[in-house]
Amino acid sequence: MERLGRYLIDGHIGEGAMADVFRAHDPEIGRTVAMKVLKADYRRDPSIGARFLREARAAGALSHPNIATIYDVGEADGVPYIAMELIEGRPLDLVLQAEGRMPFERVLALGAQLGEALAYAHERGVVHRDVKPSNILLSRDGKTAKLLDFGVARIGEAAEGQLERTQAGQMIGTPRYMSPEQALGMPVDHRSDLFSLGAVLYEMLTGRIAFGASGLATLALQIAQEKVAPIERSAADCPPGLRQTIEKLLAKKPEQRFASGTLLSQALHRELGALSADDTIARRGLSLRIKLPLVLVGITLIALVLSITMILSRQQRALEHMAITSGETIATFVTKNAAVLVADNAGLPTPEQDWAPLQAFVATAAQDGGIRSMAVIDEHGIVRAASDGKGVGQPYRTHAGEKPMAGRAGASVTNVAAGDDGSGGMRFVRPIRYAGADFGSIDLVLRRTALDSAIANARALLLGLAALVMLVVLVIGYLSGAMVARPLHRLARSMDEAAEKGFALRISHRRRDEIGALFDAFNRAAATIEPQLAGKTAAQQPALDATCVLPAASRAAA
Repeated sequence: MERLGRYLIDGHIGEGAMADVFRAHDPEIGRTVAMKVLKADYRRDPSIGARFLREARAAGALSHPNIATIYDVGEADGVPYIAMELIEGRPLDLVLQAEGRMPFERVLALGAQLGEALAYAHERGVVHRDVKPSNILLSRDGKTAKLLDFGVARIGEAAEGQLERTQAGQMIGTPRYMSPEQALGMPVDHRSDLFSLGAVLYEMLTGRIAFGASGLATLALQIAQEKVAPIERSAADCPPGLRQTIEKLLAKKPEQRFASGTLLSQALHRELGALSADDTIARRGLSLRIKLPLVLVGITLIALVLSITMILSRQQRALEHMAITSGETIATFVTKNAAVLVADNAGLPTPEQDWAPLQAFVATAAQDGGIRSMAVIDEHGIVRAASDGKGVGQPYRTHAGEKPMAGRAGASVTNVAAGDDGSGGMRFVRPIRYAGADFGSIDLVLRRTALDSAIANARALLLGLAALVMLVVLVIGYLSGAMVARPLHRLARSMDEAAEKGFALRISHRRRDEIGALFDAFNRAAATIEPQLAGKTAAQQPALDATCVLPAASRAAA
């Protein structure tokens, strides 16, 4: 086929149960479309062609971002066709075959789009009746879903009247994704589409077909009576909200499902919103055995930081006070020994002054490893002796910008920056007093090496102790979390199993703590619920058997 009506056929791209799909071009408006052409076997029955076109026109009234748009419906040379939006992507069934189960976040996003599409169609009286993976196309990036092929959709009775059947008693829809009412040949409404969508979402989430029976009659019986395998067996990471939503969609009775696609879409969007609010939290949240030690370590860390900061600050002040006391003692000793020599020279004329003995004394005293530098200044501010010999006879230069430290009255103590040897120091400037008179001052710088080493050792010991404490807290917290998490996990598993087995189980334990009381409470609740469930089961009418379903299944096969 090269041409159909005004459309130029480019090639065959797929087929469905009733129609072939071609890629075509509309030369009048320059648009590429997907042409759905009714198969030759169905063209022999005029009623089928009429229904094909009628229902396509119904779907053509739909305009939604997640519904494939129908541009044209018509018949050329006795061949009914539908010209629709050509979507560049892959059908969902092929995606599932290639990739397997999808992450639940993607299932939520795509499910919300499909729910909105069905809600839109249902509000306009159009029921799809054949929701299945092959009728859902995903865009190239996999983020957008489009629902297509309303080929078995129908207009609500108020709009178009009762839908005529192709053959007497024939079911419409793909058997594996049928709703129970379709399987039983009963009247259907929009809630049938919701059941089918639930089966699709189940398959997307678990990677398994919801109803896998092979024979048509057995499949119909399975859809009408049996529950699907629990989602958590194949998708343990599925959030409870999404699991409950799918279970509600797959309810056997229509009234137990969502009343509309809008409510379904709202439920899925709530789950998406919850995920957005918890982006900083792991998919299933941190385990209690992880959260508890992290909380304990965090609290302990804050307490240790505050405590260590305060202790180090006080210890540093205490050590500095001891160093200052020791330094002032040395400065006092040097001052007293230099006072006589300075006083003797102060009483002589300048040419007769002899500062050599004072220089020898300073040089000898400076050989002590704890002294970094020493200088003696006379009453006129002239340096008369210095440990390094530099500046002797020159005016004394004060040292501005040095940080003052607490010292005795009459003395100045400041911190000195590191020198050429890399060690810091403490500067002691003391006046030289003799016989009640001032004769100058002593400038003495002592090394801080021992003081800084003592402070560093204290800091290292405290940090080591803090690390040990945090390690102990971490281990205790992990073990404590594990002690709580294990019984809670056991209780959760028992509750899940109880729902499946009608609470015909009990938790055996020998605990005498609060966890044991929790287990006892579960056992009491199970003992109360079990006979009630057993009584309800006995009072119920016998379930539908194969004889109830076989007629509908036989009609489907016809």
